[in-house]
Amino acid sequence: MQISSWTTNDVEPKYCASYWRDVISEAVLGGSINDIPGTGFVGSISTRKLRDVAFSSFGSSAHEIVRDPRQIARDHSDTFLLSLQIAGTASLRQGASTVILKPGQMGLLDGARPFAVSFSGQVERMVAVLPRSLMRRYAPMLTKTRDAMPISGNEPCSDLLREYIVRLSNPRFEVSEAAAELLSENLCSLLGIVGANQACLTAAPSTERQILLEALLGYMRRHSNDPELTPAVAAAHLRMSVRSVHKLMRETGRSFCTWLLDERIDQCLRAIRNPALKHMRISEIAWSCGFSDVSYFNGVFKLRLGMTPTEMRATAA
Repeated sequence: MQISSWTTNDVEPKYCASYWRDVISEAVLGGSINDIPGTGFVGSISTRKLRDVAFSSFGSSAHEIVRDPRQIARDHSDTFLLSLQIAGTASLRQGASTVILKPGQMGLLDGARPFAVSFSGQVERMVAVLPRSLMRRYAPMLTKTRDAMPISGNEPCSDLLREYIVRLSNPRFEVSEAAAELLSENLCSLLGIVGANQACLTAAPSTERQILLEALLGYMRRHSNDPELTPAVAAAHLRMSVRSVHKLMRETGRSFCTWLLDERIDQCLRAIRNPALKHMRISEIAWSCGFSDVSYFNGVFKLRLGMTPTEMRATAA
């Protein structure tokens, strides 16, 4: 697995357009670069490559990327580009469709067909380059589109899909090659489920169940510090019944409440052992991790770990 980085910081302004074109071709996909000013353009990009999958993260000034039939014939790349906008605005144009991406929104382009992407002002974005073979396996319905396609942020698995892109596009995220390969497949599975839901189709039952469980656990981790988190709240977010939430949790070997309690205890334990948080009272840590009753927290903590939170802090010190 290879991680590479580029920046225009040391490039003369008159060479920025050609340099950025070469960088984009290496990191993402070949294309021409338009609307780069003679001075003032800045850009930096980092890419994680794993065989024929790549995840890039970049920030830059305004410009436009155009991929025409000449570039397509030249590099023969048969990939899809899944974009996540972090800051600024991007306009994706392909076929008869134009998709405007604002921060937090996602869009899909077919790299084997002409397209143009325009960025207004300073932008930050992340891009997953996914081979058609992987997309056919996990998201076949999305390979049939001929236009730029928005990826709904309202589907139950969209949060997890964004999380996958952010992690794999971040060069500081440490992951083994085997794990990155598995995560890439899971990302395509998530994309397939979101796309199927958008099109009111049904994904493969086993794959959907596995990904929905992951989406549920991801949601519980992100909101474990909310004392109001219940199976009903999670079910409403994922648009499923409370009964389905409990059925999914059975696959973990723990109930919803037990899993959530374990997660909160683990978070409290890490905070108590963290020297940087020694100024925080035990009660503050408990509240920040989702416990609304400090006495209950103290009792559960001692029952699980054999000592009180205060004793644990003293031992860690």
